[in-house]
Amino acid sequence: MKAVHFGAGNIGRGFIGETLADNGFQITFIDVNSVIIDQLNSRNSYTIQLANDAQTKIKVENVNGINNSKDPDDEAAAAIATADIVTTAIGPKILPIIAPLIAQGIANRFKAGNLKKIDVIACENMIGASQMLKKYVYENLDPAVKKFAD
Repeated sequence: MKAVHFGAGNIGRGFIGETLADNGFQITFIDVNSVIIDQLNSRNSYTIQLANDAQTKIKVENVNGINNSKDPDDEAAAAIATADIVTTAIGPKILPIIAPLIAQGIANRFKAGNLKKIDVIACENMIGASQMLKKYVYENLDPAVKKFAD
């Protein structure tokens, strides 16, 4: 199973990424932090440390990254087109900025005839984040692709 996650920060890697990996997902992180993305791509893993008494360390594997400030948007859209789930942890104000990439990924699924359902979850600190993201994504879809997405 494939996951695309927007945001390779502490919440993205330490919580969402670990949860996805623990459930068998290969994860592509999309972020603008070139240091983190380069490290993800060179190691294909990272380690988190829990805030428990034992300071347990967990290695998260099967990861890679896309730097969406340097790499073409097509690379992110291609990852979304084949993903089973898309998640975010980037902050509510960034949702409208990434919505066109998600829309392009959905449009690519439509063009390829990929009928497999995709879950899109905005893991943001706001009420109704996923519904807000859907609104932004749908603003970037033509009517045929909106019908497909529905």
